Amino acid sequence: MAQRVGIVTTGQSPRTEYLAFHRNALRAFGLDVEVTERACLDGLDREEIRTFEIDPADGPGIGCYVHSGAPADVRMGQGWEEIFVQRDWFIERARAAIAAHEGDGADIVLMCCAEWYPADAFSTRVPLLLPYQMMFDLVRSLAGTQERLRLALLIPTDWHIDQDRATWKREDWMSQVEVSIGVGIPNGKGAESLVPSGPFDLALIWGYGDGLAPNDPDDMLDRISETLGCPVVTPNILNVQRARLLLAPAWPERIHVQPTP
Repeated sequence: MAQRVGIVTTGQSPRTEYLAFHRNALRAFGLDVEVTERACLDGLDREEIRTFEIDPADGPGIGCYVHSGAPADVRMGQGWEEIFVQRDWFIERARAAIAAHEGDGADIVLMCCAEWYPADAFSTRVPLLLPYQMMFDLVRSLAGTQERLRLALLIPTDWHIDQDRATWKREDWMSQVEVSIGVGIPNGKGAESLVPSGPFDLALIWGYGDGLAPNDPDDMLDRISETLGCPVVTPNILNVQRARLLLAPAWPERIHVQPTP
């Protein structure tokens, strides 16, 4: 029987590229899955959402794509607009989306957002994957063994660059990491701007789904890796990799063993 994977998207549905990515990636890992989406801002019209929009300078927030009559978004196309909403309000909406997935019988829930959340933001009955935790874990493990880890942090826009800087100074171990921030992911500008600051040990895409949107370039990750000369890790691939480990059956390791002559 197919296992049920719930994805929580930050704005409004449908995010067809997210559904396709998570379903196909998990199936490529050998799982039989059913992936469903709960979008945190569904059920609200544009004016209701506007009440909770903020300027990034006014406090912590979350970036979202919502339906709109504004000019076509450069990544998502016609009918979409990228906005920034209050984090505390968003967390309440996200809790409701997670609870709905649990009510539907989800075996695991994946948050499709790379932002940091307070430790007490969520409490669930099934595994909940928060990409920022996995990204922190990855960098911390490398920083613990390398003398000086040089990290390229690529962010979508400069809207909340101060929020991102604060995020990457939040933990004591981050003092061992040299973080350089580049602004602009699908357009390549962030990576290009960081070249003079290189070389880097690792690049992180600090934006969920960058590279998956309809108008994102197919070779985005290859170009970033080539430009910066280092591995590139996305929050979306960390989500599906960890989900694979937490879902049954276990990875069939024996298939990778060379047959004995």
